[in-house]
Amino acid sequence: MKRLFIAFVICLSFGLTFAFAGAEGEVLYNKKCAKCHGSDGAKTSGASGGTMLKGQSNDDIKAKLKGYKDESYGGKKKKTMQRMVKKLDDKQIRQLSRYIGSL
Repeated sequence: MKRLFIAFVICLSFGLTFAFAGAEGEVLYNKKCAKCHGSDGAKTSGASGGTMLKGQSNDDIKAKLKGYKDESYGGKKKKTMQRMVKKLDDKQIRQLSRYIGSL
């Protein structure tokens, strides 16, 4: 019974960790991305360079954000995106990409 309880507590703590990481990603998204890409990632206005985030995978978003940060990736809005991600650390990029990947 004690082992079952410990396993339950461990599972619960992982769930809370992932929920918190998702909340952090949402906060980052709303602060840095929503203005151009829309609240649900479906906006494709000129301000977003015609890029819709909704439907892209977590891995694709993470690779693109890292590429903008190290200046190895980018299109029409490259300079804008580089400015947006330059101060993000790896943890924030993971949180943000997880959130965007869930849109």
